[in-house]
Amino acid sequence: MILDLLFPPRCAFCGRLLDENGKCPDCVLPWVEDGDALQDIGGFLCVKAFYYDGPAKEAIHALKFDRASWRAGVLGRYIAQAAAEYLGGQFDAVTYVPVSWQRNLARGFDQSRLLARSAARVWGIDAEPALQKIRHTRPQSSLDDPRLRHANAEGAYRPRRHAAIAGRRFLLIDDVVTTGSTLAACAATLTAAGAASVVCAALAGGRNTRQGGLKKRMLFQ
Repeated sequence: MILDLLFPPRCAFCGRLLDENGKCPDCVLPWVEDGDALQDIGGFLCVKAFYYDGPAKEAIHALKFDRASWRAGVLGRYIAQAAAEYLGGQFDAVTYVPVSWQRNLARGFDQSRLLARSAARVWGIDAEPALQKIRHTRPQSSLDDPRLRHANAEGAYRPRRHAAIAGRRFLLIDDVVTTGSTLAACAATLTAAGAASVVCAALAGGRNTRQGGLKKRMLFQ
């Protein structure tokens, strides 16, 4: 196709050109092991698709800091795949962890919103802007102490005016889950606003300490 000649398809993880079969010749993706896929974050269940390592970490850094927003269209589908596999039947609406207006202005987009839009598209629905960040915080990645992460996220979010939250079951999406403080703060805000339930999903989180082999799963490009 002419578009492929002008804009050759690239791997959403490392950015390299795909081969003639649409596969990346270099990436070995750090799929999360079954025993690590789910974690409890402040009483809410959260699933992640990958460990925060290798190509997954590279993709998230490129998305957030190199303005590679095109990657979200592919990466969001991996979030949807993990959510469907581990949380299927537990949600009927999709929303996301919003960034502050300052960070949105500096970055030019909200990466979690883009990921959520891509994930929601898998189910033929829209990702809804249910929350608003009302306090600009330090990046959670700059804080090592879980207590500081919790304090940093606490009270930083509120429901958007006129958002349809009450009685609904939400899938809440973010790019990375570490301690889960940010997702937990947002999930608690949704619950306080009347959500029937909240489950969470992230593209990546944690590190692989197991010795098992890599899973073979469908790759999206």
